[in-house]
Amino acid sequence: MSNPTVSVVMPVYNGEKYLRLAIESVLGQTFRDFEIIVVDDGSTDSTPSIARAFGEQVRYVTQQNSGCGAAVNHGIRTARGRYFAWLSYDDLFAPEKLAEQVRALERVGAPAVSYTDMKWIDTEGNVLAERELPLPARHELVKAILLGEPVSFAGYSLVCDLCCFEQVGYYDETKRHTEDADMLLRLARRFPFVRVPQMLTLAREHDTRVSRRPTFEAEARTFYGEWLDALTPAELSESPDSALARAMSRKEIADVFLRRDTKMWTALARAQYRKALAESPLALPAVLGTLFFHFLRSHRQFYRLGLRSYLQRRLDHRWEGSRSR
Repeated sequence: MSNPTVSVVMPVYNGEKYLRLAIESVLGQTFRDFEIIVVDDGSTDSTPSIARAFGEQVRYVTQQNSGCGAAVNHGIRTARGRYFAWLSYDDLFAPEKLAEQVRALERVGAPAVSYTDMKWIDTEGNVLAERELPLPARHELVKAILLGEPVSFAGYSLVCDLCCFEQVGYYDETKRHTEDADMLLRLARRFPFVRVPQMLTLAREHDTRVSRRPTFEAEARTFYGEWLDALTPAELSESPDSALARAMSRKEIADVFLRRDTKMWTALARAQYRKALAESPLALPAVLGTLFFHFLRSHRQFYRLGLRSYLQRRLDHRWEGSRSR
């Protein structure tokens, strides 16, 4: 039997609620030359029986609970296809997804990464939102992912040549929440990306997503800090030889983070402002201007209430004065 064109790897941990639907969405593909590898990361629910119920249509493998990254790596090592496709156990493929992405990758003619636009669905499968994921210019891609631009969601629909992992390495098993973003960035540094502008991936929104867990913020702060430190001059700016251009790019990154206005993002923004000034002191007026307007914006309500209180006191004082005359 010849090897399949696509290996669909599905890491799962206690996924009894959605796993059957995810597998069925792959089995419903118009493109038929694939294998499904369900990697059970030590589930304690009915996940094993659900996966095994599909018989030879699913290759079911297990491991001790080691995290999503380890489960995906297990799947990659087991895969026999030319292409690797990721599907989270709680998400779904639209019927044309694999066909369109394989077609897109074959047009490139060299190892590459493809992704699709997407829909967000709720726990019942109802569409909550639709999202287009425009592809930035190649030199802007790494920075765009770090800034959380739409392309940063490409990991939900990732299909790439399996041989890509020989160059960028496997998923980082020390990461429990950011392993997919980390891989997306490593791939973006090395290979061309191809967008399929159709909403062929359905990502499910629910309370158990890792980004909602308390440990996410601590890992994310380290992840972003390390990647921002590792940006090359060419990834920072179209004019990598210009210190001021690099500094202004750092400032733009910091501005995006600052507007998110949480403790984690504010700390990351401050670090980027410091790096901008280290790149070029000429960025100081722009940095100070941004910080000044951010201060006014964040304290606008305070000052509005303060001014209102002051004017009210003045009016009361005048009223009392006129009554005493």
